Amino acid sequence: MVFIFLFVFIVVVGLTNTAVFKLAGKHRGRRLWSGLILILLSPIVFFITIAAIGPFDSGGFGTGLFAVLYGSVFFMNGLIMIMIGLFTAKSNKK
Repeated sequence: MVFIFLFVFIVVVGLTNTAVFKLAGKHRGRRLWSGLILILLSPIVFFITIAAIGPFDSGGFGTGLFAVLYGSVFFMNGLIMIMIGLFTAKSNKK
């Protein structure tokens, strides 16, 4: 069961990164906004994870662990996107 959750986690983070980079392109401002949106989605990911895994865990400790893991990785992913947006050169295209 743990491997299924880890596989889903890796797929979701990979698809999120792919979507963010495809939508943002090489535009600095779009990358900053994408990072901010990822940070704002972190609590939603946290609660969705609790709702999805909660019925399978009677004690609740594993649910909390996975929810904190998923939420914090999405938060760090957003911070990394903001850092990439801040420290990359501006695009010359208009």
